[in-house]
Amino acid sequence: MRDINDQGFRADLLARELNKRGRGWVHVNLIPLNPSPGSAWTASRRRDEAEFVARLDAARVPVTLRDTRGRDIDGACGQLAARLGESAGA
Repeated sequence: MRDINDQGFRADLLARELNKRGRGWVHVNLIPLNPSPGSAWTASRRRDEAEFVARLDAARVPVTLRDTRGRDIDGACGQLAARLGESAGA
């Protein structure tokens, strides 16, 4: 989430904690936030995502940044539920 958990220093902290427990047992799977109507949170900037990934990679923590799909039709994770809630008067 933008400016909440996407800062580079947080990637460093995560890498430090994971590496304390040894290498080769974890893979970080980053899933970008999909904006939803009425949400207080916003998706990270691409440059912040890239820095987060680069810092984990530099610390030799295997990492994947997932692709987002369905955003263009409000069908990505969280968006469809928000849209259904709107139509139900929630």
